[in-house]
Amino acid sequence: MAALFCNKEQVMDYSALKVIGKSLYKTNIPKEMKRYLVFLGRCCLHKKEVANLQKFFAATPLRQKMLQENPSFLEQTTRGFFYAGATWSDRIVLVKHHIKYLEKLTKPEFLEKIYCQHQAIVLWQQLVQEKPLTMELSFDAGQRKEGCLSLVLNWDGKPFYQLMFWFSPGFAKENALWVGAMQGTSLGNDAVKVMTKQFFGYRTKNLIFYGLRNVADVLGCKCIYAVTNEGYYAMNHVRLNRKLKTNFGAFWEECEGTLCEDKRFYKIPIPESRKEMSEMKPSKRANHRRRYELMDAITVSIKEKMSPYLQD
Repeated sequence: MAALFCNKEQVMDYSALKVIGKSLYKTNIPKEMKRYLVFLGRCCLHKKEVANLQKFFAATPLRQKMLQENPSFLEQTTRGFFYAGATWSDRIVLVKHHIKYLEKLTKPEFLEKIYCQHQAIVLWQQLVQEKPLTMELSFDAGQRKEGCLSLVLNWDGKPFYQLMFWFSPGFAKENALWVGAMQGTSLGNDAVKVMTKQFFGYRTKNLIFYGLRNVADVLGCKCIYAVTNEGYYAMNHVRLNRKLKTNFGAFWEECEGTLCEDKRFYKIPIPESRKEMSEMKPSKRANHRRRYELMDAITVSIKEKMSPYLQD
């Protein structure tokens, strides 16, 4: 089977696409068979682009394995994923940039673990109500619509918050991390209240975004770009009044983000600003001091956990 993924010529390998398509869709189900045929049809209409991407993955044994274990890499380029208005060429360049960036910054073991072994890398963990809360880097097919990598906050093995993202040059050609979506908790408001109290008034979504800021910093990024409601990839996730259930922009502005000239994105600085203790009421200083100690501990943990995977 692996040989089907080895296209070293600038010619679309239709046989490989059939294998990939059947691994993506359960063709014994009529609805899935339709998706399979649509997938093949789209590829045939964009032979040059698909051949280019196949050649990219054929270039090294690790890339071949990554595509074989994650055929969604190719599917992502055939559908309207990542952000609104992304073209075929945009999506292909995005996937290639993401992989090349990680190849440059991380050791092969990182790509192998995430994309071939489908294992998470735990960056930080703490017990909350005697149940583990973990911050993990991972990727699975269910997250493919909004990115190529995910930072997930799990509580007792259940997703609490997650951010889907990818690495690609920014508007000024700088190293950047791009956020395709933030998904909130299905554990309910009571769980959110527990976490907010546990972390000294620091909201859970701020906690995970702080983790992402650290991931971006460790991997050499200069800034973060994040989709606005206008830039979100799919309009089938909106209410009847055509508004997203989550106001991305409001949160990005809380994170000191500024709206880009391309109004599909906010630009967000990597460091999170902190208030000076002298600016606070005396009654709030102890709480903030504990919060900052927690944030510093998260930073140290992420650096330590990522260190074995970084290029020397």
